[in-house]
Amino acid sequence: LYAAKMGMDTPLMDGKEKTDLLFPEIAINGGLGIPLAIVFLLGLIAAAYSSADSALTSLTTSFSIDFLNIQDKDEVAQKKTRKMVHVFMSVLLIIVVVIFKYVLDGSVINKVLQIAGYTYGPLLGLFAFGIYSKRKIQDQYVWIIAITSVIVSYLITLIPSESLGGYQIGYELLLINGLFTFLGLLAISSKREASID
Repeated sequence: LYAAKMGMDTPLMDGKEKTDLLFPEIAINGGLGIPLAIVFLLGLIAAAYSSADSALTSLTTSFSIDFLNIQDKDEVAQKKTRKMVHVFMSVLLIIVVVIFKYVLDGSVINKVLQIAGYTYGPLLGLFAFGIYSKRKIQDQYVWIIAITSVIVSYLITLIPSESLGGYQIGYELLLINGLFTFLGLLAISSKREASID
């Protein structure tokens, strides 16, 4: 809105509009002045580094504990494993960024939110089921339900908007995906037997 009000066009990259470049464009050419533009850009860089640092730490910790059982190793082995996983996750993050640049069209944040509709949908369904239901599920089938809900959600996005009265499915895919997961968990669950004290 600010860019449109100031008469600034969305920056182009490889002949395509890139809304991700609007922040730096506004900072440099938005009439803020050089000192404020520098502070603005430094703030953007600091925010990006902070987010990347948090993501790397979370991924390293999660992978080390959940997949490698680092807590069962001695302190020296833990430190070595953590460093190796951290380097691996850093390389993986760089690869993801490169893929986002060359494969995905449109703004990065838009694509991240679309992907989150698939990845967080099953988590939302699992969380809601755990909070609102006291039913007992068959654990061995949960992963099948999660994957199936993602596939069904993806198939729903392929339905032409004309078939839905012109409605285009967007970020609400997260809720749809979560609902499918919840219903799937309901299907593989049974009432808990009352415990006798």
